[in-house]
Amino acid sequence: MATVRANGATVTVDLSWWERFFAAGRPRLVIPLDAIATAGVVEHPTRWTATPGGRSGLVVTGVLKVGRWGLGTGMRYFVSTRRNHPAVRLTLTPEGAELIGYDVVLISTPDAAEVVADLTRAVEPAR
Repeated sequence: MATVRANGATVTVDLSWWERFFAAGRPRLVIPLDAIATAGVVEHPTRWTATPGGRSGLVVTGVLKVGRWGLGTGMRYFVSTRRNHPAVRLTLTPEGAELIGYDVVLISTPDAAEVVADLTRAVEPAR
């Protein structure tokens, strides 16, 4: 399972060895805080990923979804979700989407609420 960490300047998503295959071989996504438009928690992320468009990745219905979603729609989603694990949902700014290659990043992590709280605390003083 991917790990998500928020610190003072970035959000880092470290991918497991097999998730890297679905992220074009990248071992991690490093997202600057100023590239994030919104952050939230999705309680049932395997249901949320029913987005329009095509997908490239692995799906075990109701259990696991990993890969790129929204192909052909103009919105690029990177998804790594699991049943019974909430997810951090990061919507990126247009500049952030260009930098990272995705418009939305959705990553399951047992501590999703803590990560989003850390993000909120890190962003509030800057605004």
